[in-house]
Amino acid sequence: MSIACKWNWHNTGRQVWYDKTTFETLKATYPLYFYDDFLGVAGGSVFDGTAIWNVVDVAGATEAIVADSANGVFRLYLNAGAAEAEDAVLYHSDNRTFNVGNGLIFETKIDVAVLPTLTAETVWGMAGDHNLDNDTVAQFAWFKLDGSGAVVCETDDDGAEDNNDVATGVTAVPGTANIYRIDFTTLANVKFFIDGVRVASSTTFNLSALAGGALTQQPYFDLNKDADNGAGTVDIDYVKIWSNRA
Repeated sequence: MSIACKWNWHNTGRQVWYDKTTFETLKATYPLYFYDDFLGVAGGSVFDGTAIWNVVDVAGATEAIVADSANGVFRLYLNAGAAEAEDAVLYHSDNRTFNVGNGLIFETKIDVAVLPTLTAETVWGMAGDHNLDNDTVAQFAWFKLDGSGAVVCETDDDGAEDNNDVATGVTAVPGTANIYRIDFTTLANVKFFIDGVRVASSTTFNLSALAGGALTQQPYFDLNKDADNGAGTVDIDYVKIWSNRA
């Protein structure tokens, strides 16, 4: 591992240390820093008894930390043996405590271990309140893919800004984890990165119209399907979020 540092991250005056080989962010000198590596027992805090995460669990879908997984893995899983609508979600139970207007950066490492088939699809990023239909979530910026494995970017401000299925040129390979980052440093030009390389750069993802409560969002991971035998497995290695304070 070779460690490097950006001493003036995107002209913010903040320092960010990262692995030059994988481009995983190791440490950021932002006042708000959230990190979960999914180590130990799922959910909860030994200090106050409150759960950090919650799940949506529809029908035969499952959501859980993988037992004895090196470095900690949280898995979203669809049951291909059941022709039914299923939804597996990891989120903060619509308690939206992260303000994307504070120069927020979201990063996660994901292996789409089984590509979603038939009507199944998966998304991950920052979002407003959960809805069973991802297209009706009011505000979000996330990555998405279906059975082709082609990763696309999407944003929505619940207004005029609605970017769908913007190609990244990257195809997820089952068994290979990638590092996905969404950079809200400039809301008028939200940027997406995969393994340290900016993707979908020809599209301007402008979320500057977000205001008030629409700015406060939550980390959001969703794997779902309609009433068919679709399959899908998403393994989440870690989640990191950092930002300034209001």
